Amino acid sequence: HCDKIVAISENVRGRIRRYYGRDTDVIYPPVSTARHRFRELGDFWLSVSRLYPEKRIELQLDIFRRLPHEKLVLVGGYSAGDRAERYLARLKPPQNVSLVGEISEERLVELYARCRGFVTTAIDEDFGITPVEAMAAGKCVLATDEGGYRETIVPGKTGFLLPPDADAFASMIRELDEPTLRDMSDDCVSRAREFDESVFLDKMRALYS
Repeated sequence: HCDKIVAISENVRGRIRRYYGRDTDVIYPPVSTARHRFRELGDFWLSVSRLYPEKRIELQLDIFRRLPHEKLVLVGGYSAGDRAERYLARLKPPQNVSLVGEISEERLVELYARCRGFVTTAIDEDFGITPVEAMAAGKCVLATDEGGYRETIVPGKTGFLLPPDADAFASMIRELDEPTLRDMSDDCVSRAREFDESVFLDKMRALYS
């Protein structure tokens, strides 16, 4: 019986239409882009994700098994005692993948600032704030070609949308040299600003009024 529904993406808007038979407005979630900055292209790729099967963590590990000379830092935790413990026990990450668990916001901002690029592989992500945070730090995003990633990443300019296939991701990482990644940085920052919290507030105020 609500008067209006607001979806966080076109992806979610489609689900609401399909299951509830109602249309919605779309207002993307707020991202604090001002917290992020580009410091360097480091020697590691970054992933920030809860450690659950729907995030396809095993795909990320398979990608970097194919890239023994590359490094992946995977940030994220899970709720103790749930299914994630059994899932993680089966994964057996290679030596070039570091699972650092949950960390402070300050350390996370620094990892964004110094990573080489960002990898994200969730199944049909609702929206996906972490790719926008990575772009706000001027970093290229490699994501699976589905869900909310299609609404934030501009292929060839701020990142690449790829099939959920380890070989496809590994091949792209091999192709991305430092000049290419640096050339994408300004476009990444500009794109991220389209999802800044100030934009969110303006759209919410307009909706309310």
